[in-house]
Amino acid sequence: MRLPFVKKGLPPASRLLPVVVGALIAGLFLMVGLVLITPHLEPAGRGQAANITGYSAQGFKGLRDVLEASNYKTTLSRQETGPQKVSDLVIVTLDGDSALFNDDPEYYEPQPVPEEHSASSTSSASASSQTSAQVQEKLKQAQAEASASQAAQEASSTSYEAKAEAKKADDYWPTPSAEKAERLLYKPIGKVVLVVAPKWSASPMPSHPRWDINPHFQAPNRVFSQLTLLSPVHKKTVQEDGETRYKITYQRLNYALGRAPLGRYKSYALTPAAGQTILTKAYTSGRIRGLQSLAGPNLTPMLLGPDGEVLLSRVNPMPGEKPFKSPVYLLSEPDLMDNQMLADPERVAGALSIIEAIAPGARTVAFDVTFNNLAYEQNLMHHVARAPFIGVPLCLLVLALAMLWSAYSRFGPAHDPSTDTPHGRGVTVLADNAARLIAKAGREPKLAPAYAQLVRDQALKALGLGRHSAGPDELAERLSEKHNTPERYSTLRAEADRLSNPMQLLSWARRLHAWKHQITER
Repeated sequence: MRLPFVKKGLPPASRLLPVVVGALIAGLFLMVGLVLITPHLEPAGRGQAANITGYSAQGFKGLRDVLEASNYKTTLSRQETGPQKVSDLVIVTLDGDSALFNDDPEYYEPQPVPEEHSASSTSSASASSQTSAQVQEKLKQAQAEASASQAAQEASSTSYEAKAEAKKADDYWPTPSAEKAERLLYKPIGKVVLVVAPKWSASPMPSHPRWDINPHFQAPNRVFSQLTLLSPVHKKTVQEDGETRYKITYQRLNYALGRAPLGRYKSYALTPAAGQTILTKAYTSGRIRGLQSLAGPNLTPMLLGPDGEVLLSRVNPMPGEKPFKSPVYLLSEPDLMDNQMLADPERVAGALSIIEAIAPGARTVAFDVTFNNLAYEQNLMHHVARAPFIGVPLCLLVLALAMLWSAYSRFGPAHDPSTDTPHGRGVTVLADNAARLIAKAGREPKLAPAYAQLVRDQALKALGLGRHSAGPDELAERLSEKHNTPERYSTLRAEADRLSNPMQLLSWARRLHAWKHQITER
């Protein structure tokens, strides 16, 4: 069969088989390599991301570089479940990622709004029964509103309270993730936890995608919804209409969010709060735009601005809550540690002093990027790189090696279908295979007695003496005497039992064939 676009026709399938086998083997090796190596690769750097991968002003790539230059050993934690190594300090940067919120089917209950007289929050069930798409749409709407009010932000200071924001007509509180709250408060991967509050939203610059353009404050409701992770979130299974749903309860704490004017940069004198002994050094923040502060019923001030703004605080469990496993701190102003700090040496020194104060003697710092949608459990390929699924790529590796050995190991030269007997047919092929096996076993000299009898019978048959009454050995000896051969058959037969190596066997076989030729050709 010829195809129109192939002038010489397709090659036979026998020639394509080695190429196909080679491609399969290479594919197996490549797949095993990807499965084993990819989980240990760090995520690619991003632009407008307030996490360790961000290169823009609101990112924290610079913080990691500063820590490593200060002899800290930094790692990125992408493992969401299973046993993990505990570092001296873990840093969590909140940026409104969907990983912070619940995506399981929820049990619907009305969500009460905090009462006017309440100084803290009321414990209530989650009212959110929306999908992830609706969550993202609401967040986009909040971001658009924040962008529209950017001019007002630049002109004056602003202050928000969670209970006031909750009473608005467009109130939106996505349900926090119970797993993330537990990881933050009760199963942290660090002996000390530092949470960095969200502040900025920005768009990428068209000419430089890693740069920010039009930075503006995140909407207050968006900030408050992320801070719900600072108190326990309880998750309970509920059966509704034959379906499994989850009843999630959490606290809406009445946080107070303060922001300085966005329109100008200003340097602030930062001082340790009274009544605490952890922070003892005061320093100057350097030029910061829109200084952000957070206060709340579960926050103990640690670092204050010139007008009492709470910039760093200790997170405490509310009355009746289970104590946290590790000390948890909240940094209200992310610009004290994000990439913008690199513009001011004093701010860099201040960031290091904060870390040294809350985690004295720390040498290892982990950045928990599972809060930023960078957990590798979300990818199926990463599962097979961990026990017990690690056996899958290992089995594929063994299979590839076996296929490689089977393809390239053989008993002799390649088979030529045009001249050789087809494989698996004929006595010649069977005899040849048997001879090769005997040769590999080193048993050729043991064939000499049987070979002597075979040559003797061939000689007698050629002379028509196959049915003689005398024994074949006796007939062969008489023929030797009759033809006066240099070698007697009896002598050659006796030597057959004493051969010990292939060279002796070859020399002996030549003498035996000479004896046969002298008898049959005369």
